[in-house]
Amino acid sequence: MYLSHYHLDKEPFSISPDPHFLWLSEKHQKAFETLKEGILERDGCVVLAGDIGTGKTTLIKRLVKLDDVAAIFVTINDPDLDALDFFNILASEFQMGRRFVGKDEFLAAFKHFLLNAFSSYKKVLIIIDEAQRLNHEILQEIVGLSNLKMAGRKLLKVFFVGQLEFNAMLMREENREVLQNIAAHYYLEPLAALEIERYIGHRLKVAGARQQIFTPEAIKAIFALSKGYPRLINVICDNALLCGYRSGLKRIDGAVIQKCRREVPAEVNQEAALEKEKLVADVEATIEERKHQVPKAAPRRYREFLMLAAAIVIVGLVMMFFSR
Repeated sequence: MYLSHYHLDKEPFSISPDPHFLWLSEKHQKAFETLKEGILERDGCVVLAGDIGTGKTTLIKRLVKLDDVAAIFVTINDPDLDALDFFNILASEFQMGRRFVGKDEFLAAFKHFLLNAFSSYKKVLIIIDEAQRLNHEILQEIVGLSNLKMAGRKLLKVFFVGQLEFNAMLMREENREVLQNIAAHYYLEPLAALEIERYIGHRLKVAGARQQIFTPEAIKAIFALSKGYPRLINVICDNALLCGYRSGLKRIDGAVIQKCRREVPAEVNQEAALEKEKLVADVEATIEERKHQVPKAAPRRYREFLMLAAAIVIVGLVMMFFSR
């Protein structure tokens, strides 16, 4: 509606994730590098946590378009499933060519799929979006899949992308094994006040703007309303452009932002934001502490090692006996 008025080629502030509009703040760049490093370097799972509207999904959409990474990606957007449905979604997304009626049948075929990818020097990655919706059963199954190995290297990488509730899930005693498998964790924070002007300017430039549309006073008002959440910034800016168009304005100032604020979702509660920051700090400290604890499964692995060593000794003795 307002595109020609501001000489724009397309809507600059759509809330639908679009990699073409991606602007990486310093914190977003660090998050992206953490994800990319998780593909190239790390064994184990990676967690990207952040509040609604901080740009997690946009980062993931850019990640799956990487040209310099030999990887097979699949994204699960609705993880609240039972185990067999989850397995069959994976089979469908990875184009395994069949449906499965049982877990053992799927695991045999999936390991064969992973080994083929491994032999072709391709990495296999599952991205679980909205990870806070995972039930305990599926979470345990995912960890089991992520532990499949060949030549000492894990065959599957898993990225959990979700809201802060997923961090709280990791802290539960029943998810201790999951926590042990977390190789990297990154919390995506909202934009700082100084970053908002660059974010808005970038999106307008991509949309075809030839001049600045928002004044410095408008930028300050937008930060006061949004507290730096990109999705909320988009909503505020889109409403402001529409309001300015209706009033015949070419520039958006602080007065326009205040005028249209009643059309904007409720402001971010500062106390709630501080509580979330404290939760993140507590959770990350707990994750680091518990990651280095010896898992309960260690004694079992040790017994398996002893059994394997004993079997090798027995086979050696038998071969020596028959070689005489």
